[in-house]
Amino acid sequence: MSISSISGGYGAYAPPMHGANCQCPACQQLRADAAGVPAAAGTAVQQAGAAAATGDASSNRSGSGDADSHSGGASASNSQSVNPATPKSPDGKPLNEAQQKEVSELKSRDTDVRRHEAAHQAAGGSLAGAASFTFEQGPDGKQYAIGGEVPIQVSRGGTPEETIRNAQTVRAAALAPSDPSGQDRAVAAEASQIEQQARVELLQKQSGKAPLSPLEKAQQANAPAGSQAKPGQYVDTYA
Repeated sequence: MSISSISGGYGAYAPPMHGANCQCPACQQLRADAAGVPAAAGTAVQQAGAAAATGDASSNRSGSGDADSHSGGASASNSQSVNPATPKSPDGKPLNEAQQKEVSELKSRDTDVRRHEAAHQAAGGSLAGAASFTFEQGPDGKQYAIGGEVPIQVSRGGTPEETIRNAQTVRAAALAPSDPSGQDRAVAAEASQIEQQARVELLQKQSGKAPLSPLEKAQQANAPAGSQAKPGQYVDTYA
């Protein structure tokens, strides 16, 4: 059964036609309802989007907080870790501030002593012997050189010329370090004296046994018997 067949049973009655501009209360209500649905839907969509944005922002803040927490934990862990380069005592315990200062000073002293004796050896050449050192144990259990010496052999050659060359080498070796000690200067003075005596001998040789000066005669007279070095004799001194 169709609608047209039912309405046809009422005879000549026909319902009024309603258009888009109909101003009857029913049409006005329909238009108002139709316009309100999209607006409400748009409002709901906007509210959902705002809620999602708020949730993302909260998540970002939470993530940032986690990152800060991890960073803080790493910093605390680093601050609590012990520097592996910190000197330790023989029993493995870290040295205190005073002990670390003592170790630093001993290291510096060890370096200076070894450099000092190495300068003697390099300048002395074949006339210089092996260096020997005096050691001190530091709070870290290591041995540090705090003193040293190098034997230097003052060799009087078979001729005055050779003796002069040897004496000059000894003097250069004794004064080789940048900070020669009192003993170093004493060795250098002894080498200069031997060189001077060799030069006198050289002059006598060149002049054919020239007579000694009053000063040379006095030096020979005051020298103990057997104390004067003969040609080819070795004299060991230490610098």
